[in-house]
Amino acid sequence: MTTARSPRMPARALYAAGLLAAALAVLLGAWFLSGWADVRAQQRELAAAPVHDAERKATELAGELRAELGRLMSRELERPYFHYQNLMHDPRTSGMWSVAPSPLASGPEDPLVLGYFQLDPKGGVTTPTINDAFPELSERRRLAEHRRFRDEVLRDLAGALTPKPGVLVAEAAPQVKKKPPQQKRVPAQVIEIDPNSYVQNYSGNANEVYQQQRATVPDSIELSNESNVPVTRNQRNAPPQTQQQAPPVTDVPPPKPKKIRRARPVVPEPEPAPTPITITISPLEWRTFTFAGAPTLVAVREVETPDGLLAQGFVVDRSVVTSWLATRAGASVAQLGTHNQPSTAEVAPGWHLAVSANPRALVEAAANAAGVANGFLLRFILVGVIAALALAFVVSLVARAERLARERSQFAAAAAHELRTPLAGLQLYGDMLADGLGDPGKMRDYARRMSEEASRLGRVVSNVLGFSQLERGNLSVEPTTGNLGRELAELAERAQPALDRAGAVLELDVPPELAARFDRDALARIVGNLLDNAEKYGREAEDRTIGLTARETGDAVEVVVSDHGPGVTQATHARLFRPFTRGVTSDGPAGLGRGLALSQALARAMGGELEYRADAGAGATFVLRLAR
Repeated sequence: MTTARSPRMPARALYAAGLLAAALAVLLGAWFLSGWADVRAQQRELAAAPVHDAERKATELAGELRAELGRLMSRELERPYFHYQNLMHDPRTSGMWSVAPSPLASGPEDPLVLGYFQLDPKGGVTTPTINDAFPELSERRRLAEHRRFRDEVLRDLAGALTPKPGVLVAEAAPQVKKKPPQQKRVPAQVIEIDPNSYVQNYSGNANEVYQQQRATVPDSIELSNESNVPVTRNQRNAPPQTQQQAPPVTDVPPPKPKKIRRARPVVPEPEPAPTPITITISPLEWRTFTFAGAPTLVAVREVETPDGLLAQGFVVDRSVVTSWLATRAGASVAQLGTHNQPSTAEVAPGWHLAVSANPRALVEAAANAAGVANGFLLRFILVGVIAALALAFVVSLVARAERLARERSQFAAAAAHELRTPLAGLQLYGDMLADGLGDPGKMRDYARRMSEEASRLGRVVSNVLGFSQLERGNLSVEPTTGNLGRELAELAERAQPALDRAGAVLELDVPPELAARFDRDALARIVGNLLDNAEKYGREAEDRTIGLTARETGDAVEVVVSDHGPGVTQATHARLFRPFTRGVTSDGPAGLGRGLALSQALARAMGGELEYRADAGAGATFVLRLAR
């Protein structure tokens, strides 16, 4: 049996497949481009979220720290200039000679302040917490730290902040550009103080006053009104150099009154009030200096007195600021420095706060960004696969419809050929009998040939009608238990004359009493188709023998039809029982390609099976399996 080529996809199906594939590719490509752009935007947003959170955190922390420094600055702006020394005289004590420790003598009142300092024009440094003349007045709990602070002020700040005649303290700061000479700074505060208070608060006078207070009688000590520091009664309203003594009291009786001539009373002239002293105090300003080896925020102001300029200020404790930021930054890292970058927030002039994104948040953001891309790719692949399957399904439907149309066209041509051949024989022998032509002694032979052609024609028509019933789903059989051996013998006997004239030999090997369940008409169609195929495809074989055998095998009965033709290849075997499929080329034996498909459907309808069995030798073997 010659092997046919595998059917190719029809041209119209290929054209439709190309159009659908192009349309699907355009749609998927457009979706991928737009979707991937959205994925990239989401990834950028997710990756930037921790950074934006850090910037927002930096802005919030900078605002809080700026508010803290603002409150600190507001309080310090109200602080009198004489609080910056260890001993001071409060002008509210009405000019009495007394000094008391400064409110800052026990240390800074605000934890943000590392320490206070005062610089005189000679470069001397004083701090409220240290009194070298009277060590008992120094703050002893952290005396070493206070001394170290004063030494660092002397080393790092004195050179830049020591007042110079005609030069403002703010202009002496190296980090700040000098203002033009014509621009004079307007003092923020001008106060007037009585000379007595000024003298006691200037330079070392406070220590001399304190020394005289210590020399007074301890049993006449009382507390001053404001400073809560022991002072003597005799020191009230009198300078230490001219203490007045009250006249002694005697027991001499007063003299007798005498007549005195009335005279005009003499009114003493009032003593002129002392001229107040003017003190000019500039506002505190933030400056940046290198202090203790690191950039530090320092508040500085100048005090202009009749005896020269003083520079006063305080240093912000950077470690306290760092701890304050750490407690509020949470898992992020906050850094305060003099760097100015787009991602930082200003805290004070020259100082900016930067908050680094949490590393764990960055890792989570990267994982979320990768998850967005993976999710989109997974959806795209899934939709692409579904679309490809749908495309393949549509193309297969189009190809199948095209193939069926072509097969029906071929079937029409093959059916015409199959019908024309027996009809031609019938017409030939019928005309010969009608016209008395031919050998009169062969009239019976002519009639037999007409019967065979009619039988062949009926088999073709029967196959067509049977397959039509199979396609409509109304093919029905009624299998019953009968004598299979006798039925097969009758079928062989009816087929024998046609096989003999074709040059084929039929060998029958069937037990006469073999029983099985079958439908007579269905069995006749199946065996007739198998014998007809064996005769057609074995015409070129040297051995034209066709075998018809039947045997019991277990619970089934097998009917075997075999020939010695070319057989069926493995590739053709898979398509052998499909409709309109034939195992020959166009120049092979004529046929409709529906006989085996119809025969297998009839076998299964009877509860059996029809299959092809590949034997080691040449030829084709078909096995019909029926129930016993």
